[in-house]
Amino acid sequence: MAEQREKLGSVLLRIGSKDRKGRILEVYSAEQWPEQREADTGLYRVRINKRWVSIGGQKYTFFTPEQLGQVIAKELTTPGALVALERPAPDFRKGQWVSWRKPSGASHTTKLASDPVLWVDGQWRVLISDYKHGVILVCCDELVSLDRFGREVR
Repeated sequence: MAEQREKLGSVLLRIGSKDRKGRILEVYSAEQWPEQREADTGLYRVRINKRWVSIGGQKYTFFTPEQLGQVIAKELTTPGALVALERPAPDFRKGQWVSWRKPSGASHTTKLASDPVLWVDGQWRVLISDYKHGVILVCCDELVSLDRFGREVR
């Protein structure tokens, strides 16, 4: 059965191929699924080669414009791969003590102010409280878990 909803637009990706084959990305406004509570104004649903893109086993996945750009970028760089969007969350939780390795090389012990969030750049990030900068968003790759005695947990 053909999709009856009105698509906003489509993108044809043919990279390194002289034949007619390629990947067609179709973009639909989330407002066309009013029965879905996640379908907010300004979000989008995507089909690639007539298959809906869904993350984490959900039937409906709606994307922000930034995430939509990420899906297109993934298709451009590694055809067919959406692995980064499906990466499992790191084992951190709000209130957990961690050591944050700052880009300067210094280490700072702090508590997490949030659970991990998959950011639009494909990296898992958390909020931490830094005495100089207040509450900031950092990449989970820069964190090391600490036990109740302040020792690193590997």
